Amino acid sequence: MACALCAPELQTPVLRESRHWRIALNQNQNLLGKTIVVLRRHEEAVAALSADEWSELQGEMTWVTERLRRAFAPEHFNYAFLQNQDRHVHLHVIPRYAGSRAVGDVAFDDPAYPDHYRPGEERRLGREQIEAIAAAVAED
Repeated sequence: MACALCAPELQTPVLRESRHWRIALNQNQNLLGKTIVVLRRHEEAVAALSADEWSELQGEMTWVTERLRRAFAPEHFNYAFLQNQDRHVHLHVIPRYAGSRAVGDVAFDDPAYPDHYRPGEERRLGREQIEAIAAAVAED
């Protein structure tokens, strides 16, 4: 079976690409601005990352965290290498919110904050809504 994360065209907008990493919105926007930082080569073991990949990952995490902070002002961030469904190295960047946020006319809440987020809850948005979130994050 082909690896969905190896495809250069992910189902959601790619916000940034570097030599080793691709940053994209997570398809599930149950928490506003959830992103994934995806290794551009196929690898299943986080411990097998090269020194260059680890170093560049820090810069990509900093970039996406600062962009999310500017766009939506989350109170906290969770970072997770889960790889339960996609056996490909990728890091989830999960903003957490003490109060409601909105993009256009769509409201987003984080009812579990500050406790554990609920990874099983899905919120799929329309293309227009996803593009509005991507534009807010990618804005200089």
